[in-house]
Amino acid sequence: MKELKLVHPPAGPNVFRRMLDEIPKGSPGEIFKVIDKRGQPFGYAFFNPKSSIVFRIFSREAEGSFDIKKFLSEKISAAFALRNSLGLPSKETDVYRLIHDYGDGLPGLTADVYGKTVVAEFYSLGFYCLREEIKKVLADKFPGFDIFFRASDYTMKMEGFELEPFRARKIKVRENGIIFEVDPSDGYKTGFFCDQRDNRAYLASLAYGKRVIDICSYTGGFSVYAAKAGAAGVTAVDLDPEAVEGAKRNANLNSVKIDAVCSDAFIYMRQMIDLKRQFDIVILDPSKVITSRENKEEGIIKYKDMNKLALHLVKPGGIFLTCSCSGLLSWEEFLEIIRYSSSVARRRAQIFRKSGAGGDHPFMVNYREGEYLKAVWSRVF
Repeated sequence: MKELKLVHPPAGPNVFRRMLDEIPKGSPGEIFKVIDKRGQPFGYAFFNPKSSIVFRIFSREAEGSFDIKKFLSEKISAAFALRNSLGLPSKETDVYRLIHDYGDGLPGLTADVYGKTVVAEFYSLGFYCLREEIKKVLADKFPGFDIFFRASDYTMKMEGFELEPFRARKIKVRENGIIFEVDPSDGYKTGFFCDQRDNRAYLASLAYGKRVIDICSYTGGFSVYAAKAGAAGVTAVDLDPEAVEGAKRNANLNSVKIDAVCSDAFIYMRQMIDLKRQFDIVILDPSKVITSRENKEEGIIKYKDMNKLALHLVKPGGIFLTCSCSGLLSWEEFLEIIRYSSSVARRRAQIFRKSGAGGDHPFMVNYREGEYLKAVWSRVF
């Protein structure tokens, strides 16, 4: 096994190209043993000279002989045990995250469970190369389940691999007793945003008798929860026509009514402002706005513009839930965005709650980007 000597090992799992004086020779996807400046074992990493992340340190073990199959089995077993300890799955919830990247010691790999289906998503070439081993471990833990693999076009281009697309039947899953239709072969991530489960449940506790607007609603997660909880009216807005149709189907599955609108969020919010329309609860939950360090400043400007417009839609004394799933944006930076937007909009925001993803999305203390989901709840005056 080849070795990589790092004088200054990173705190997190990623060794970027800019951190290396030269790129060592090796095959893409190959496993390197990482040593520190004293020659002491530091861990093991996947090598990919084509990626901006040249090395992904996936293990800090210092064993003399390293067995990748044993490692995968132990990590996936530990992830499975954590979810079981959290009560997942349950009678009311059969959709949850099984593997959460670095939070479960598997940087570059996520996996979600949808009823009797497991969908894993690759973010690294290394785990793509181990897909057959991963499938065997998952099949052992979930006998009789369908197992699929996904990767975004962006990841495949950046990491240098190609995953054959697949078609799967739509699945009906249950989250906190609410029914959702999921397409494992289409849509964002692996087909559903299960990271907002706890936030959706809390939103439902506030929604009875309220008029609610869900901006960037995707397939209507927050919207359906609000309608099921007895909201006086729910408007769901998303630019993706397939997501809008999915929101309508999810509402029908739960025997509730929502007004699902296909529109650009900026255009729709400006129209509502011009019409002087306001709501008791405004939810702003855009997809990842900041995708790289290079577009961070541009993303911050977009967050400010979105929040400024959304704040205008909140009735005096109403509730504003604003979210960010950009891991490169810190909590303090997100709060500063809200401070700026409320000032420009001339609205006072009284924050009464901060929250994130559920316990099935653990993160490690030395990898701040793992705490990617940020949800801020405020009363607006």
